[in-house]
Amino acid sequence: MPDRCPHRGAALSLGRIKKASNTLACPFHGLEFAADGRCVRVPVDADPRLTEDFGVATLPVREGDGYIWMWRGAGPVGEAELPSHPDTVQMRHGDAAGTWNAHYTRCIENVCDFSHLPFVHRTTIGMLPRETITRVEMEDVAGGFRAHLLDSNVRKQTLEFLYPNRWLLKLSSRIMLGLVFAPIDSTHTAVYGRTYYGFPMPGLGWFMDAYTRFSQFLVFREDWPIVASQTPGDVLLARDEKLLPSDAPIIGYRKLHRAHEGASAQANV
Repeated sequence: MPDRCPHRGAALSLGRIKKASNTLACPFHGLEFAADGRCVRVPVDADPRLTEDFGVATLPVREGDGYIWMWRGAGPVGEAELPSHPDTVQMRHGDAAGTWNAHYTRCIENVCDFSHLPFVHRTTIGMLPRETITRVEMEDVAGGFRAHLLDSNVRKQTLEFLYPNRWLLKLSSRIMLGLVFAPIDSTHTAVYGRTYYGFPMPGLGWFMDAYTRFSQFLVFREDWPIVASQTPGDVLLARDEKLLPSDAPIIGYRKLHRAHEGASAQANV
């Protein structure tokens, strides 16, 4: 629901869930809203017909893989599959969350970009090797792509991106790094990180949470000012950029994004 009561504009997020009726009660005057947005009770007035004028629009949500997904596209969501990396299904993970001061499309492109590592991350993950020439092999997968970083024609690292916002870096069969990007507004993006691990060990959960927060801060703090400086923010508006062969994952993302945005535009006509 929008965070605004249609009565006097108070934030519904300050209200409470009434378990008996499974409704959300506004904190200001107690108007109650069902999950589908219908106003079912106006406790400050006796006329039941008033509820017909106080409904709110709602968006469908679904829980999956420990995330809450919200559908903002055109038309009904139906039973559309949630983007999910099968390799991580049986793995444990540590969690981290943060905010990037940039448009979500720029944030996604940044983590799909192998070639910036020796420049932006020259004191951390880009220290070795010193070779800056980037060769990438692309592979299509259902709902996205895999990008393989090559070293002497051998696949050295693999990242997988699933549209619209799931990213996975496969360091080994037992260690993987995952990110989910959620737009907050045109210049801020919520980033949810995970370190997946395939080795059970009692008491390891809290350590992996701390490791995930620290490692992502250590690396991403180097990305933040660069990504925030890119203009325009939305890559759909970046018509005059001159991309290189090493930008193959960026080109792959833009093709996906334009295709989906085009389909959404058609559905809205």
